[in-house]
Amino acid sequence: MICAVIRHPSLKEGQTALARGFLRVLRLIYNNIHVIDTAQVKAPKHLFYLQEGAKALVNSCDTIHLLNVNKPLITFMSMLADKELITYQFSHLPTIHGFWRLKKTVIERGSRVVVGTSRRIAGLFNNGVFVYPPVDTELFRPRDRDWARGLFNLPRDRPIIGYVGDVDVKRGFDIVVKTALKLAKYGVKTIVTSLRIDNTTPELVRDLRRAVKDGALIVLGREVPVWYFYNAVDAFLLPIRGDYPTEPPMTLIEALASGIPVVGSDSSSMVDYRDLYVVVRDEQDYADSVLKILNDKDIHKELAIKSREFAVNNLSHNAVANKLSRYLP
Repeated sequence: MICAVIRHPSLKEGQTALARGFLRVLRLIYNNIHVIDTAQVKAPKHLFYLQEGAKALVNSCDTIHLLNVNKPLITFMSMLADKELITYQFSHLPTIHGFWRLKKTVIERGSRVVVGTSRRIAGLFNNGVFVYPPVDTELFRPRDRDWARGLFNLPRDRPIIGYVGDVDVKRGFDIVVKTALKLAKYGVKTIVTSLRIDNTTPELVRDLRRAVKDGALIVLGREVPVWYFYNAVDAFLLPIRGDYPTEPPMTLIEALASGIPVVGSDSSSMVDYRDLYVVVRDEQDYADSVLKILNDKDIHKELAIKSREFAVNNLSHNAVANKLSRYLP
């Protein structure tokens, strides 16, 4: 029996979203797959990890796809039972996880194959393979912009750029706010959504208040259907500082699938996609890069078409299923 172990399959953020995407892909590959939802286990953290592994082991699984479980469980499960484990790794261990060499060894020794969602993740493991992460290209797709703006009561007669994510300096939210203030002088609005306060500075709070008060930045709630949000903007900001816990960021592949030009940083977590978005290496250049895209319709159209075609050919569930199936038993 083929099984997939997944934690919190109802959530839609970060690595959980990637795990849910791969689960849909596995359902395309296998005629029948048994899903083990470990979120139903109720226990303190460390005991939870043991019960999570036990819940997977008591099932009659020959092959287990570990989509998002605690790293030591991989070796624990491989030692206690004759089961073939396929592990999915969504973050770059050296930059995100402490004791990464130990965790790398645990993952590598316990797994038949380690599926990495970036080339540098896959390159860490002797048994690693690179597979693009899946995104729902039917849900995230180009739609009529005026129609989408009508859903959010946004102005239809001026350019709008967008940002999806937390109020987090590491994610570059301070750059978003400063860019919004600068672009407002040119009649460009900035809208943000999915906000959760994570990492702020007094300067960021001051600039954010000013941007909202002056109407340079419009804040939408977290309940906004994010797939329509992408359709409402002319360009998307992703000024991530350094590395990102989920590699690549889900917002990047969602924007690409939606056919929205992206202006982003040169973060190593997005290196596999640098030919598909405008790379900004100087914070001061974000507004200038956005204006260049907005003012040059040919560049805007080229980026939109290129990103959408790439997503359909490489990130759709069918495309990922075709590639992933080459490495599976």
